[in-house]
Amino acid sequence: MRFRFMLVAAGLIAAPVVILAQNGDFTHQQAATPNAHVDFGVLPPPAVPPAPQAPLGPLPCLQSGGIGGPNDPCSFLLHHLTPEEVTIDKGGQVTFQIHGGGHAMAIYEVSKNTTRDDIGTLLCGTNDPTRMTDPAQHSACNLSPQANDPHFISDAKGDVVLEVPANVTNLHPDNRAWYEPGRLMSAGGVQFLNGGAAPTGTGATGGQLITYRFLKTGRYLVHCMNRVHFLNDWMFGFVNVVGE
Repeated sequence: MRFRFMLVAAGLIAAPVVILAQNGDFTHQQAATPNAHVDFGVLPPPAVPPAPQAPLGPLPCLQSGGIGGPNDPCSFLLHHLTPEEVTIDKGGQVTFQIHGGGHAMAIYEVSKNTTRDDIGTLLCGTNDPTRMTDPAQHSACNLSPQANDPHFISDAKGDVVLEVPANVTNLHPDNRAWYEPGRLMSAGGVQFLNGGAAPTGTGATGGQLITYRFLKTGRYLVHCMNRVHFLNDWMFGFVNVVGE
């Protein structure tokens, strides 16, 4: 009888874990690590002399002048978080290394069942541009003025995460996906004039390190506050925090 009771008890303990997974709790989808590292943005390919900067791809990508900047139809290729999702233990920290210019990051808590598509489909387009390699696939959002429109971003529960007003001044805070309520932190990277890589010969890399320690379990949205990077190019990811 004692043996049978232990089996039943074990089943009762295991059941909530199964239920959580079935209800879409994404915080336990991967093994946790004490800490994590995320590359915030992608460094452009190295220059091949005598060219000062390598293009991001063949035409229609810019072949010179402002490569990776706001007028380059291939700049979206640089607007990724790698990896897009990490899981750490409660009390651990994530170090974000900012690559390139024009990036600024912010962190918000979202519901544990929030998917990438839940956020992305409230931005521009219905397909994830971080999965694209051809600028023609991103033509509806590439260099689109839609980033200047107001946007209301909610999580899977319908709770508002960000309210982004229209960009009418092109000055701070209108030129950022900037929303203070619920924001855990925000920080900016280097802003170079061309919006892309560091100017040749400056020795700058735009590679600042930003570290944040997560003291509460849950799922967190990390996004680039650059309006175009976030609203047009889906530059965001998630941090899952697990533990007692």
